[in-house]
Amino acid sequence: MSYNLHEPAANAAFSLTSGGLFSNPALPLSLEVIALEDSQSRDEKLNRAISRLIPAALEHRQGILVIQHNYGKYTVRVDHEVPCGTTRESR
Repeated sequence: MSYNLHEPAANAAFSLTSGGLFSNPALPLSLEVIALEDSQSRDEKLNRAISRLIPAALEHRQGILVIQHNYGKYTVRVDHEVPCGTTRESR
């Protein structure tokens, strides 16, 4: 996984979840990504989700965790157990 600085497309399958833990409520803490297409399209969606979470992760000095729930369904979230500047994957 690498950081990609492109903004997510408006039609991407993202679900935003935010809470009161962070000082900027406009920054999402977690994104659900549904990617049933080819691997290149999946990687692009995941990179866009990661890029979208980078500001919140940096603001709180945390990393990003990408969790694969099953084929094509992922949660990408800011996670306190992941070191700042790092993206980890979990299945």
